[in-house]
Amino acid sequence: MTFDLILHDATIFDGTGAPPVSGSIGVLGDRIAAVGDLGDAAAAWAIDCAGKAIAPGFIDMHSHSDWVIPHADHGAVLAPLLEQGITTIVGGNCGCSPAPYVAGNRKLLPLVGRMLHDHDLDYRWSSMGEFLAALEQQGLALNLAQLVGHGTIRAAVNGIKPGPANAEEIAAMADLARAALDEGALGLSTGLGYAPGVFADTDELVGTTAPLKERRGVYTSHARSYIALGSLDDPTQQPSNLRAVDETAAVFRAHGIPVQHSHLIFVGDTTWPTTDLVLEHLDRLVEEGVDIAWDAFPYVGGNTTLVVFMPPWTLPNLRDAVTNPEQRQRAAGTLNWVLPHLGMRWEDTQIMWVPDRRVAHYEGMTIAEIARDRGNDPTETYLDLVGELGSQARIINWNYSGRDDEETSLRKVLQHSRTCVETDTILTGNGFDNPASYGTFPRVLGRYVRELKLITLANAVRRMTGFSADRMGLRDRGRIATGLAADLVVFDPETVGDTTTRRAPNRSPSGIETVVLNGHVVVRDGKFDRAARAGQVLRRR
Repeated sequence: MTFDLILHDATIFDGTGAPPVSGSIGVLGDRIAAVGDLGDAAAAWAIDCAGKAIAPGFIDMHSHSDWVIPHADHGAVLAPLLEQGITTIVGGNCGCSPAPYVAGNRKLLPLVGRMLHDHDLDYRWSSMGEFLAALEQQGLALNLAQLVGHGTIRAAVNGIKPGPANAEEIAAMADLARAALDEGALGLSTGLGYAPGVFADTDELVGTTAPLKERRGVYTSHARSYIALGSLDDPTQQPSNLRAVDETAAVFRAHGIPVQHSHLIFVGDTTWPTTDLVLEHLDRLVEEGVDIAWDAFPYVGGNTTLVVFMPPWTLPNLRDAVTNPEQRQRAAGTLNWVLPHLGMRWEDTQIMWVPDRRVAHYEGMTIAEIARDRGNDPTETYLDLVGELGSQARIINWNYSGRDDEETSLRKVLQHSRTCVETDTILTGNGFDNPASYGTFPRVLGRYVRELKLITLANAVRRMTGFSADRMGLRDRGRIATGLAADLVVFDPETVGDTTTRRAPNRSPSGIETVVLNGHVVVRDGKFDRAARAGQVLRRR
């Protein structure tokens, strides 16, 4: 036998969760051609993997880098993803996708998307099909599995209009979703914590997602709530984060399709104790036959927009909310009541990137630090920053499922067998980085597998690869077997790990040595070839 590439003498984790086997992998073209004893085989290129492990290429279940891939230099920006072993990203999350770009959202979409990229896009596409074709023509540094965003299609139908959509508007949104699915999108995502998704009710979600049943797509949701907020009127009411899980499950109950609860986090000290309650509820849903899973990142911090704390009523006109004295007082009162009740602190909120480069020195500082610098109250400082910087400014909150070394909630989530691994990072090449951009998958393998023994290596690999591929319907990814795509990661189980810190978030990981993408070696000795364009668009089949 003759191959283009042989990876010799490794411990092979096939992505199914099965115990590893010793052997070699032969690659021909973009496919795995053989797995086993290949001692007598020849190859144009052979790599000795003795003492190393091989896994399927890692799948980032929740990415926003589909907004960066349209840039010609995206390989340089997204190199940290490949250097931690990621070969496929699932884009279009949180209800926000770059397509369809049509008359109705032509003004709003670039404003919304600008939080996720720093350089102007040329929007040389209109439909989802044209978007994916444009990326293929340009070339991709890694594989892209694309979702269509509910927020994108809602904006196309009725802009940022508050309130639930009517029947005619829901039908129009469903038509746009159906077209995107027919042109290659794998499913539909929602962002129910952001405008305009925050204005949708459950009836709108069920109606808009009807094409997923017809086309067997997947539904993913940035849920309505990740905080344990009860009702003042009804103390027996379930906390809001548990009700949000039921809203995700409602789409399954309506259509019988796979549903994915995005980034399962518990925000603020008073929400952390609900971790067991929510996980037990999710287990009951699975026992009832609900096809639900979720994803998480292995950090107690996560990135989002600066305006995430603003009450929903302020979102259609943020400037009035922070400049009109009466509205500002109302917003400040809400923040000063809600945040302490949730156990959230301005010391936890760190600025990642600001569009006004005159205050670029704020990047890396917390709201509390900026308030001290200005000699002002932290809540008033936050409202000032919203007015000065707007919704495009990015932050990272360090109170998600823990804080500092307290991560009991996070560990419970990561340990669950239905938790997929995600970065959920906003990586643009500018500003203060989210450490997830550099260390997510190595951190799971190093800290939670090797050091804490929270997860077995085979199970961790499964939830980074095969399980994620199954959730997204990627039939030829996520596993190592003859005939499947040659997306592979070679790593050292004894040294793989995350080297980032909160103050130094852009350090490369250890132990990731070689990455093969569609048969091409794109990472050698831990470094990505920034000119490589071996990625593919993975369309719905």
